[in-house]
Amino acid sequence: ETARIGVRSVAADGLPVAGFAPGIENLYLLVSHSGATLAPVLGSLVAGELLGRRQPDLAPYRPARFA
Repeated sequence: ETARIGVRSVAADGLPVAGFAPGIENLYLLVSHSGATLAPVLGSLVAGELLGRRQPDLAPYRPARFA
């Protein structure tokens, strides 16, 4: 028998984290517990942001909420 243990990335409030890290230039964070189900929409939104288009739908998930 074997046992496997893994750690899933999840923020303290249980919500995704998406946005540039405050105080660290050019570091974009995307952390989501539901990566498989949210990947298509998060991928599209994050790609837009990385191309310079601010995505208001991601506002509640900014890393700055923990600062």
